[in-house]
Amino acid sequence: MGYSVLSKYRTELMGVAILWVMLFHSFDLDMGHPLLEWLRAAGFGGVDIFILLSSMGLVMSLSRREQSYSAFMARRAGRVLPAYYLVMVPYTIFLVLTEGAPLSALIWNASLLYYWMRPAGAFNWYVAGAMSFYAITPACFRRLRGSRHREGLTAAGILFGLAIGRVLMVDGYWYAMDVAYRIPIFFLGLLLGFYVLEDRRLEGKDLLFWCAWLGLGAAYLLYMGKGPYSDYHPLCYLFLFTTVPMCFVICWCFDRLPLGWVRRFFRLLGAHSLEIYLLNVSLFSRVELLRRFVSFGPSNRLYFLLSYAANILLALALHHAVEALGQIWSNFRRTPREAA
Repeated sequence: MGYSVLSKYRTELMGVAILWVMLFHSFDLDMGHPLLEWLRAAGFGGVDIFILLSSMGLVMSLSRREQSYSAFMARRAGRVLPAYYLVMVPYTIFLVLTEGAPLSALIWNASLLYYWMRPAGAFNWYVAGAMSFYAITPACFRRLRGSRHREGLTAAGILFGLAIGRVLMVDGYWYAMDVAYRIPIFFLGLLLGFYVLEDRRLEGKDLLFWCAWLGLGAAYLLYMGKGPYSDYHPLCYLFLFTTVPMCFVICWCFDRLPLGWVRRFFRLLGAHSLEIYLLNVSLFSRVELLRRFVSFGPSNRLYFLLSYAANILLALALHHAVEALGQIWSNFRRTPREAA
């Protein structure tokens, strides 16, 4: 097995990640077992999978074609922002009408400055954070592509991310940590992108490295909660050590086990993961409101099962709506040229 397996099952991995994130957002879902409860509570690690696979995929995209910075960012915006605006605008209006958010929230959310300015009515952080990572990717890509010491530069990027996170935590800038936590995994994903392009095999010293890397994660897990600075050793950094080995294990299962329908299900989720996420952190985050219409006892397992199904179905509809609007826009732009 080689690093290319991460590319082969990239969509399925994103499907696993989005389901894990959905479980994390189901804060009062009774999983019925302490270990399952811990896995649910650690579901924010799904975002680390997204960041890892995204930066890996961006390296592959930049390697396939030369493109200007503006063209690169336009492609990323074209992929993310239409679905974002279709969800964000009505959701922000809902907050304005029901929770007293100011109308300016629409401007902050539309400009993606909401994450950094923290106004009332701010949308979920992920889109603004992802666009921030996209903005620095071309420069990082060029530096890594022209270097013979990619592993050293990646290590420097990881240490830089850890240092930035430490400073922000100590100084109390917790609102910025959603992005800061993921800086190290972003740089790790860039390196993996080059490994995939090189068709590097996963054997020998590579296997030894990732086993040792996972061991560091176990040591970090034991270290958390100890010492005078225990508040600054959050669970989030555990995924720096566990995300890549976890992805390899999941890929091995997809590659070697008879998981046909399971793989197809996760591929469906992964192909619509952005839309699922956007709806999950907006409409389906209004649990108290939705439970006025549907509630099934203290554990609410059936409620969440139905909400997940509705979330996925609406995401499919949103995806098709974005594609239809994109086609209309393409036809509109083409018509004047054809007439000329």
